[in-house]
Amino acid sequence: MVAMSKTTSTAKSLKEIVAGLESLIDLAGRPEEMSRQSKSVSAWSVGKHVEHLTLSDEITLDGLSKLLADPQGRKPGKPTLVGRVCLWSGYIPRGRGKAPKGVVPQGRPSEVIRDRLAAVRQGFVELEPSVESLASSTATRPHPVFGRLDASQWLRFTAVHHNHHQKIMRDIARAPKA
Repeated sequence: MVAMSKTTSTAKSLKEIVAGLESLIDLAGRPEEMSRQSKSVSAWSVGKHVEHLTLSDEITLDGLSKLLADPQGRKPGKPTLVGRVCLWSGYIPRGRGKAPKGVVPQGRPSEVIRDRLAAVRQGFVELEPSVESLASSTATRPHPVFGRLDASQWLRFTAVHHNHHQKIMRDIARAPKA
């Protein structure tokens, strides 16, 4: 098995995120699906999962812009063991963690979420020319559970995080209507 270069894996994560955001924007345009809920799957509706991803991605974009502004950084640190395992495996276990305060969904209207998602998508698209800089940056920013992540790790986390919530949303959609 050939190892992927850091630039290639960073570009791959970025493409996955943009593609995922496109599907979330489409979903946010369907309020009936956004309101879908299944308590046996999740305490959150589909819309709350989408809103959570939006809030998380807005924070990630802000952090990535700070990492690009100071690519050498001054704060040392590495991902926690949990962070390393999740980034390596591409898997976040379900029901194990609580959303940090700043990314707890408030039940905003679908139109608001859709507009914010479009802005988030544009922010990630605008990072595409900076893939090499993101991949070579040694600066880190803290994640509340995964420890200090560099730019490539933040993008990998974002792709894994999207996948985690997409699976939950698919399970909600497949659940019998209450």
